[in-house]
Amino acid sequence: MKKNHISGAILMVAGLSFCGATAADEWKYSIGTDISSGKYGDTEETEIVATPFTVSYSPNASWTFKASMPWTSIEGPGGVIPGGDGGIVVGPGNGRGNGNGGNQTGDEIVLTEESGLGDLWLTGTYSLQPIAEQYFFDLSAKYKLPVGDEDKGLGTGEVDYTLQAEMFTVIDNYTPFVTVARKFKGDLPETELRDVWYTSIGSGYKLSEVASVGASLDYQQAATSQSDRQTELFGYYSHRLSAQWTGMVYGYLGLADGSPDQGFGFQISYRPMD
Repeated sequence: MKKNHISGAILMVAGLSFCGATAADEWKYSIGTDISSGKYGDTEETEIVATPFTVSYSPNASWTFKASMPWTSIEGPGGVIPGGDGGIVVGPGNGRGNGNGGNQTGDEIVLTEESGLGDLWLTGTYSLQPIAEQYFFDLSAKYKLPVGDEDKGLGTGEVDYTLQAEMFTVIDNYTPFVTVARKFKGDLPETELRDVWYTSIGSGYKLSEVASVGASLDYQQAATSQSDRQTELFGYYSHRLSAQWTGMVYGYLGLADGSPDQGFGFQISYRPMD
């Protein structure tokens, strides 16, 4: 559910701790696994395991282009649709063909399990010129190609897009950041999805030349009238393993019914040498 955490501000903050601005003509390949579970306001838990593969390319210091697609497994009553930009909580028993709608008898709760490729997210980010070599601003546009199977509840089958702005600064070993995004959702056949605001505020801290930690508080409005907002506390540890390899582990706790109760994951990134 929380791939948006490690694809935006936090990765930039961790990168600033190691090497400063993004190098020109740079490729990066990342893979990881995210595991989460929660009731999302329902009576039974939904468990999601996602393994995204991401390719990014920076032709110069100003532009970065990224493509990301996960392999996703989900088990639950069907009220949650996973996604690479935060996912959607549709509401209790309202999954796309995998929830309790039509399959529930009395108090019986029907749990289903599905797996397969998720949606493909394409992102373009423009980094403005730093102010006083201390304040950094990124503007991003994200576009979702709905290739995830909506009949399995692995996607909505509709196009989504996101407009996002991020600000970072450097204060000694600290790198505070703020992210604000507007997410535009394509409606489901039986459910109207709201366009929602997302915001995150937090800070990274440089432990050494190769390690950093950080935390953030993240908030997103509810996408439907039957679901609750998403509010989470997130923390990470990033370590540069070599000039080419970087590893990150993270965890998060849900503070609202629209969020998973808990989740954790890791990511490994590789930058080829010139």
